[in-house]
Amino acid sequence: MPAADWGLGMRGAKADEFRVMDVAERVAPYDFEIRTPDLASETDELVQKAATLLLVMPPNQHRSTIEDLLSPNDPERGRHVVDVLIESAFVEEDDAGHLRRSSGA
Repeated sequence: MPAADWGLGMRGAKADEFRVMDVAERVAPYDFEIRTPDLASETDELVQKAATLLLVMPPNQHRSTIEDLLSPNDPERGRHVVDVLIESAFVEEDDAGHLRRSSGA
């Protein structure tokens, strides 16, 4: 049964309107510091986690699997971590996208 049949008409109802003005001036007197995360230490931590994953998981894991496990909400960060492992010669990537530990690792 539609809402109009219940006698709950929406005549005269208006959407709420909000205006946000002069926010910067209003918060200026407060002393606060915007902290940015230390991405280098987070990347180092993820690289260590990736190396551990590759040591304990079955061999020949697909690159996307490792990327998703490392950073499910930020695919770019996962790709970066796997790239770091490849550049450091800890793992090698084959043509199919599988990762395997380097012989020297």
